[in-house]
Parts: sequence; C-alpha cells; structure tokens
Amino acid sequence: MKLAWENNKALKMLSLSAFAVLLAACNTATKNQTEDTLGISDQPEQTETAEVQTIDPATNLRAFCPRTILRAGTETYRTFEGGVKKGDPSALNSLQFQSTITDVARECNYTPGNFNMRVGVKGRVINGPTGLTGTLNVPLRVAVANTANEVIYSQLHQVPVTIPEGGSNALFSFVDGDINIPVPDKNNLVVYVGFDEGPPEQ
Repeated sequence: MKLAWENNKALKMLSLSAFAVLLAACNTATKNQTEDTLGISDQPEQTETAEVQTIDPATNLRAFCPRTILRAGTETYRTFEGGVKKGDPSALNSLQFQSTITDVARECNYTPGNFNMRVGVKGRVINGPTGLTGTLNVPLRVAVANTANEVIYSQLHQVPVTIPEGGSNALFSFVDGDINIPVPDKNNLVVYVGFDEGPPEQ
C-alpha cells in the first residue's frame, strides 16, 4: 500500500520554472560550450543502449549529455517510528515521513579535457499517520556509470527537508554540480538518481 496525493498542474509548472532557474543559475561559464537540457526525464529504466557510437564533443554536444534514469524502487523513501521496519506488519501505521522524487533534470557543460554535469532533483515529503513535522535528511544518490556498469561518479547526499509545524508536506529541490569527469569518446554514459537507504539492518 502506498500513500498518494493529487497532482496540482499549476503548482508543478511553477515548481518546474523555479527549478529551471535554479539549474540555470549554476552555469556561470561564458566561454564554454553548454548543452542546457533542462527537460524532465521520462525514459523507462534501461541498462544498455541500442548502439554505442564514437562522438566528437566539440561538434555533437547533445550526444554528450547522458540521459537520466530513476531506478524502480528508489523513487520513494520512508521513515518509521523507532524500531519499526518497512517490512513489519502494520508498518504504515508508524510511518513518519514518505519522500518521493518527482522530477529529474540535467545540464551538461564541456570544456577541453573536462566534462561537467549538473543534475537536479525535485521531490516532495509528506508526513504519515503520526503527523510528525520538523526536519529530516533524505539520502539521495547521484551516480554516473557506463553501459559496462563501471561507476565513474557516485555521491550520496543528505538533503534536509523541513515540514513546518502544522503542515503536512514540503517540496524540495537539490542540484549536484560537482560531477566533473574525463571527457568520454562514446555516448555510453547513464546518470542514475534515487534514494539510497544503505544496506539492510542485520
């Protein structure tokens, strides 16, 4: 059983506009070639590309901006009252917060010998039956890998989100702007985004 809420189209449009401004503000380079791809990923999860091609970043920057994938099962993160685990019977009765990733965007910036990506994530946190408010950290991982499953970049971020007293939900946005990797010569990179709870407790 999953908690759900009704989307508000007007709110989503305003949030996307603010999110685009946030990412655009990160890009201060004036002499670099930049691919601003602030579209939201709607690609299904895949583990390989149909064809890997050699590319020239100087002339084909769009091929240089890897697609983003939100892996199934990592789009939601739940926290429970002390000692309760998500697999326990009636665990939802002890649910404190449910966090959900709603949108992912990316921006690519190329300079000779260096490839920088900014990956933005937008989401929402709601409180559960406990009605708890306050600040929690959501564990958000951003990783870049190639189609051979070799990890090139991986970082776990603790993103603070605050539900104000008397409130029931809060929006959050986060930008990882520290993805600096060697310039690849093939369009075989994929960006993975999702919550990472770490290994199960023993």
